[in-house]
Amino acid sequence: MKGLLVFLRENSMWLHQVLFEYKLIYWDLWTLVHFMSGALVFACLSGLNVKKRWKWLFIVVAGFEVLEASVFIGVLKLFMPEKIPDVFMDIFVGMAGGYFAYSVFEKANLREESKNRIVVIISSAIIAFFWTGYYGYQLNIGFGNFTALNVLAFLFWLLSGILIISVCRRFYKKFNNRLYAFLLVIILVFVLIVPFNYLITEVLNVRELSHAKTVSYSGLLFLQNTTIKFAVVFPFLLVASYGWFKHLTQKMHAYTK
Repeated sequence: MKGLLVFLRENSMWLHQVLFEYKLIYWDLWTLVHFMSGALVFACLSGLNVKKRWKWLFIVVAGFEVLEASVFIGVLKLFMPEKIPDVFMDIFVGMAGGYFAYSVFEKANLREESKNRIVVIISSAIIAFFWTGYYGYQLNIGFGNFTALNVLAFLFWLLSGILIISVCRRFYKKFNNRLYAFLLVIILVFVLIVPFNYLITEVLNVRELSHAKTVSYSGLLFLQNTTIKFAVVFPFLLVASYGWFKHLTQKMHAYTK
C-alpha cells in the first residue's frame, strides 16, 4: 500500500504545472483532469439513465473534493495542499466538463459521423496527455521542454492516436469485421514504426534526453524500453477507449429525461 502511495505521489507531481494564475483564479494541469472527469462522470450518469443527473454530478464532484482534501491530502499527503478557492474552482470545472459533454453529444445538432470524429480526438488526447506527462519527455530541441507536459511529444502521440483510430475505422467500414480491422492496424503500426523512428531520429534529428538508456535494434530503431512497451499497448488502449467513449455518447443520445 505504501509503495502504491509513493508511486502515485511521485507520478502526479507533473499535474501541478501552473497554466494560469490571477488573484483567486488558479489553473494547473489538474484542472484539465477535473474537466475530463466531470465530462466522463456526466456521460456515465447519462448512460445509466440516472434521474436528476446534474444533481448527482454535483454530488460526485463535490464529494471527491471533500475526499481529496480530507483523506488524499490531509491524511495520506498524496497531493499538494489546496486553498479554499481552488476547491470551488475544481467543482466549477468538473461541472463545466459535464456541460461540455451535454452540449456536444446531446444538445448540439451534429451528425453521427461528426460526433465520432470528436470522440476519436478525445480518446487520443486523453491517452497522449497522461502518457506524455507520466513519461516526462525531454527532447534535444527547446520547443516544449520547459513544461511538465512536453508539447511536441504530446502532439506526436495525439496525431498518432488519431491516425491509428481513423485507419482502424476505415478498415472496419471496408471489411465489416472488428477483429480483422484491428489486426490490420496492429500489423501496420509495427511495420511503420521503424521508418517513422528513423525519420524522427535520423532525418529530423529529434532525440529523447529523458532517460539515459536507449535500446537500438539493428541500428534502425532507437527507443527506450518503456517507450517500446507503450508503443505495443498503444493501439489497444486507443481502440478500447474509443469504443467505450463511443458507446457512452450513444447512450447519452438515448437518455430519457
